[in-house]
Amino acid sequence: MKYKLKNIALIAEIFGGVAILITLIFVGFQFRENTKATRSATATATIASMSSWYSNLGNNQQSSMLFWKFLTAPDSVPQEQRLQPIFNLHATFLLLQNGYLLVQDGTLDPSIQESLAQAIKGVRDQPGMLLYWKLRRSIFMEEFQIYVDEILQSTDEVPEGIYNEFDIENSGGTN
Repeated sequence: MKYKLKNIALIAEIFGGVAILITLIFVGFQFRENTKATRSATATATIASMSSWYSNLGNNQQSSMLFWKFLTAPDSVPQEQRLQPIFNLHATFLLLQNGYLLVQDGTLDPSIQESLAQAIKGVRDQPGMLLYWKLRRSIFMEEFQIYVDEILQSTDEVPEGIYNEFDIENSGGTN
């Protein structure tokens, strides 16, 4: 009887070990799937935030024109009207900083952050952009400051587009 009880206990231990191993494998798969879902949700939220910013600014002609005028010739914008484009730029940079931090954390795919960085590259030589960064740079995290400084100093070519072709004087409000 004693020998039979030992065999049953040994078999139970083996089954218990196999069950634990199967459970750990299952948890590993679940963890991997959860990581994919988190990264996907993060990418969607980041892109949606930037899309919303562009839509809100682009759907208001007065705001769009003021923003563009500030970017290209900030001194031509009366002091009392500068707040709106500065807030718009600040909102963009908060989104960009968030994306930067999510990449550092491994939650956001670096290619998405690189596509967001194109927004900075597209206006990096504009006087209003440079003025904004000079005024607000210290508000951001040091790592992000370095990241933006590198973008501003880069010589990467930016595809031609609205940033170079838009002529506010002759547009009559449209491109």
